[in-house]
Amino acid sequence: MTGNATQRRAAVTALCVVQFMVVLDSTITTVAIGAIHVDLATDEHTLQYVLSLYAAAFGGLLLLAGRVADLAGGRRVFVAGAVTFTGASLLCAVATTMPALLAGRSVQGAGAAFASAAAFVLLLDLYPEGPGRNRVLGIWAALGASGAATGLILGGVLTDLGGWHLVFAVNVPLGAAAVALASRVLRPTPPAAPARAVQLDLPGAITATLGTATLLFAVTRGPTVGWSEPGTALLLAGTAVLLATFGIVEARSSDPLLPLAALTRGPVPVAAVVIACLMAVVGSQGFFLVLYLQRIIGLGSTATGLAIAPSALAALVATTAAARLAGRIPARALAVAGLLLVAAAQMLLGRLPVDGSYLRDLLPGLLLFGLGLGTAFVAATIAGTAGLAQADKGRASGILNTAQQLGIALGVSVLVSATAVNSTRPEILASSYGTGLRLGAFVAVAGALIAAVGSHTRTRVDTGPASRQ
Repeated sequence: MTGNATQRRAAVTALCVVQFMVVLDSTITTVAIGAIHVDLATDEHTLQYVLSLYAAAFGGLLLLAGRVADLAGGRRVFVAGAVTFTGASLLCAVATTMPALLAGRSVQGAGAAFASAAAFVLLLDLYPEGPGRNRVLGIWAALGASGAATGLILGGVLTDLGGWHLVFAVNVPLGAAAVALASRVLRPTPPAAPARAVQLDLPGAITATLGTATLLFAVTRGPTVGWSEPGTALLLAGTAVLLATFGIVEARSSDPLLPLAALTRGPVPVAAVVIACLMAVVGSQGFFLVLYLQRIIGLGSTATGLAIAPSALAALVATTAAARLAGRIPARALAVAGLLLVAAAQMLLGRLPVDGSYLRDLLPGLLLFGLGLGTAFVAATIAGTAGLAQADKGRASGILNTAQQLGIALGVSVLVSATAVNSTRPEILASSYGTGLRLGAFVAVAGALIAAVGSHTRTRVDTGPASRQ
């Protein structure tokens, strides 16, 4: 795709900057929610849409975005997605009403989906399988592994420094610079199947997008307004209908958006489930720790972010080490080891006392968690991209990125709902947060078992006519 080593490094930089921003925006607004609530004078029911609309648009469009990147070429899809995300960030930054902010968040999520899916395809095109690809996948995995935690850190710092508008405004110069750099160093990529570009599986794309978005919207709404609330129940019922329809459409399609083989054979489905389990723990852990640090320990937004920072730094170190080890140790073994470290960390953190000491009760678990997270995430990503045909890279990108978003959303909604208590007593709240963290350990162990016994074959999956071009 790019000519020399300097161009390739510049291309990786542009792709990774955008990926970091879109992952960051999944959580960066969490800490700023209180300030938005006060400034825009909105009710709590409406406030949760600031988070859920972004997640629904981002996660819901990833499968479609990955397939469009296969058919239309990764460069143009990436640039279009990054421009959309950056422009929507500006709209959010200048929003003065809740409808304007929610509209901006929806468009942000859509741009994030296309930019992220295409960036992953372009990254795989830059390097063939081997040490070089493992290194850049290590960088990529570091962004996914630490991005959510970093969002919590930066969200608090930026909100304290300049208000919630700064949380969105910071994306504008970064996004503009990344788009300018990408336009210079990424050569136009030809479509994977130019003659078939108009034959995109539109029925599958529509039902998959609506079904995934509805599911994400439902699971981010449920913990806030209740699972039995009529709106949430209707969303869950709609999800079931849409996903069932998607399955029927795909079974009858001559060139499906998501072939059954892509979900049942090869390394991609195993890696997707492992990543979903891992990110479920990440999402729920961030939620519980922020509440513990702020409601029990009494820290402010910036202090909370700094307290969580060692975990993100440990994850960055671990991804670099895991990428180097991947050439000597099977990715399956690295993923299992990382997930078991995550489980051990969750058990350590799950002993949170009311009068806890940061150095004694939090720091060891945070460091161990970061090491396990970085190791498992990079191993699963490397395993999930092994042996992919050129025409299947976009599909794999859509599946793995969707798994990441679903994992975060389901982890927060299920574990938070399972441990919710109707009390303001510190000892009861601390016990509830600890229970949620310990439940996350079982999710991590489940992921380790799946990584250990799942298929990691390098056999190419036949995914339809497009893959036989």
